[in-house]
Amino acid sequence: MEKSGVILFIVFALTACSSSFHGSYAPISYVAGGVIEGSEPLGKVEGSSCQTKFLYVLPMGEGVSTSEAVLAAKNARDGTQYLADIAIDDRTNWQIGYLEQCITVEAIAY
Repeated sequence: MEKSGVILFIVFALTACSSSFHGSYAPISYVAGGVIEGSEPLGKVEGSSCQTKFLYVLPMGEGVSTSEAVLAAKNARDGTQYLADIAIDDRTNWQIGYLEQCITVEAIAY
């Protein structure tokens, strides 16, 4: 009985380390601020960066990165110079034996 209590404690301790800040917002993806005069919106874009963790702790592949998710969103539409109205979301999908953590960026491309 003592062994199962230790295993249960370890599982709870490992899952407690997986919390993170869920979601943020940035008005634009460049420093100058505001919409550049003469630029036309190209439409909505989305990009993401994900990582799978086997047995909830063993990472497989590159770590999640907001920068990679923003870059993926910029590359989603040809001719994109910058992004506006950026929404950033962080999600963790728990499955049996593994989890997948993703950062997703949704924005309007200009």
